[in-house]
Amino acid sequence: MPQLKEKQNIPSGWFETTLETECDFFKGQSLAKSDIDSSGKNKCILYGQLFTTYSEVIKDIKSRTNSDKGVVSRKGDVLVPASTTTVAKDLAIASALLEDNVLLGGDINVIRGKKNSYDPKFLAYYLTHYKNKDLSNYAQGVTIIHLSGTKFKEMSICIPKSVSEQEKIAEILSIVDEDIEKTKATIKTTEKLKRGLMQELFTRGIGHTKFQQTKNGEIPLEWNFELLDSVSKRGSGHTPNKQIPEYYNGGIKWISLADSKLLDHGEISKTKINISVEGISNSSAVLHPKGTVLLSRDAGVGKSAVMAETMAVSQHFITWTCSEKLNNWYLYYYLQLQKSVFERIAVGSTIKTIGLEFFRKYKVPVAPITEQQKIADMLLAVDEKISINKKLLAKQTELKKGLMQDLLSGNKRISI
Repeated sequence: MPQLKEKQNIPSGWFETTLETECDFFKGQSLAKSDIDSSGKNKCILYGQLFTTYSEVIKDIKSRTNSDKGVVSRKGDVLVPASTTTVAKDLAIASALLEDNVLLGGDINVIRGKKNSYDPKFLAYYLTHYKNKDLSNYAQGVTIIHLSGTKFKEMSICIPKSVSEQEKIAEILSIVDEDIEKTKATIKTTEKLKRGLMQELFTRGIGHTKFQQTKNGEIPLEWNFELLDSVSKRGSGHTPNKQIPEYYNGGIKWISLADSKLLDHGEISKTKINISVEGISNSSAVLHPKGTVLLSRDAGVGKSAVMAETMAVSQHFITWTCSEKLNNWYLYYYLQLQKSVFERIAVGSTIKTIGLEFFRKYKVPVAPITEQQKIADMLLAVDEKISINKKLLAKQTELKKGLMQDLLSGNKRISI
């Protein structure tokens, strides 16, 4: 039996109970993916959708079936997945279902209230975000991890006596969730727009009416495909001897595979590792000027960035310092568009890589420099919009985290 938390002070107007005191427990019945039919007569939920499709409140049922067999929902049921092949904490999620007569697939724990002592939306938030560690402690298994309602029904909970207070807490969290989902949708839509815009700009340009067909695809008549080496200076880098401490922590930012997550976000301005002047002098590492474009040729193949200042790179990267014929941001966005190409041509069993010979022959579409600048500016503006919304999303997520900690614990009370 899992070790339950020591009793804490119960907030005024709250009460401590157990899930089994307030709820009955059921299991869903086997419902296969092959039973799904988009024009089916009955709505249904598969257990996998609790991980991928639904959050704390299920508002829109995505699947249908013609099957009549199985456990049928009652409005207010709270659903918890019963198995996973990952880790126990992934099972500690709950979703409130606000519809009757939805068929519930196998491997779903169904929590159904015996009396009107709780709001299902509140309970879903409470189990997912406040009691998640306790809930995951009831999971068992190694290869396949199971969470059984017959086990976790003994779990203690502490909730407001007033269902109205529970409803108000759930309403506040739902409003924040709606804002979060709207921001996510905006980001997704803008990223899709960006992808289409890049494809359009690098094949049709801006305001052109005449085009030419080349071995590398159609481009405006005024453009040419040129060797990237002919319009930029190609470079690379090296790793100073790691056994010599003096070669490191010298203030020179050094881009390595450890910085993979920082790529594909425009400028890179910080690195996990710094090297020293001695490290540069005693290796094949070199300093690349601000504005240099870099691309990972292995382990994260095709990721790229623009240096925000003078930096060095490891041997895992190719760099290009652009001439006056090539705008660095124009090149960056073209490399972003070509990422799937780089991923496809990389070879290797353990670590896939792109050989230097490929880059010696690599060609890019070269537009007039003024048009390059316009294309870069348009895409930078789209990226700025994405960045603003990602920052907003981070703030909204942090707000939700704080609200849940305060409201689900009773640390802060709300007026009813």
